[in-house]
Amino acid sequence: MRFLCLHGLGTNSDVLKAQTERLDLKYTEMHDTAALRYHLRNEDEHEYDFVNGSLLWPPAPGIQEVFGSHVDCYSYFDGKDPSAASILEAVTDLANYIASNGPFDAVIGFSQGAVLAATLIIGADEPLFKCAIFLCGGLPFDMAALRDNRVVECTSISVERGLVRIPVVNCWADNDRDYPGMGPPLSRLCLPENNEEVVHSAGHGVPSEGEDLERLSAAVNAILKRVH
Repeated sequence: MRFLCLHGLGTNSDVLKAQTERLDLKYTEMHDTAALRYHLRNEDEHEYDFVNGSLLWPPAPGIQEVFGSHVDCYSYFDGKDPSAASILEAVTDLANYIASNGPFDAVIGFSQGAVLAATLIIGADEPLFKCAIFLCGGLPFDMAALRDNRVVECTSISVERGLVRIPVVNCWADNDRDYPGMGPPLSRLCLPENNEEVVHSAGHGVPSEGEDLERLSAAVNAILKRVH
């Protein structure tokens, strides 16, 4: 399977690689030492394409401490005051990237990367992925509004449930202090019978050990079995 991987605001592809290397995406049995991408990383079966944002952006909290003071970080669109033009350009660039480098079986999006992926999934005329993994994802944007130069988030109040119909994992923390409230609003836009929810305690990050990691790995395995 081919996975398109989209990082969060003020990070980069190397950060997302580090965040997901302990995830067990293997769609056979989980091992005790499993870790999402670690066991999914069967080179004969899986390929990962990590794509950086096009805008240089100040590093997110804690990034420089781990990756050094000279690390280049990015954003897919203006993360401080997002304009319709900035978001629409990011969605268009991603769609063009998929057209040139795809097809991809799945998308993994963390935070802003999940927002971008969900916006594209909802706005596409045809399914672009078999499944999706949203990690600490926020609300996507309404494509019709963007084309009308308006920034409007899709919400469960303004739209019917089930905008995201492909099998999906929605994973978020109940102790996210950086971006509290991210996760559930996006999850509510997904078709319930195709939605695997995982609530963890790793803050605005990806579980890397213990029961949280095991539950996330199991949820990912479940959706991969549906589409493989």
